[in-house]
Amino acid sequence: MATAVDVVCHMNVEVQEETPHVDYQGERYYFCCAACAKAFEQNPSQYIP
Repeated sequence: MATAVDVVCHMNVEVQEETPHVDYQGERYYFCCAACAKAFEQNPSQYIP
């Protein structure tokens, strides 16, 4: 199973169909929960360089 690192809380998450995600500037970011996805959507530049 594929994994990704949540850029908001830095947890490792398993990538599944229902895993919360956001597509931003051609990249897909996965999150542990909807709250982390929402935080990222509100200010992506805070979490990625």
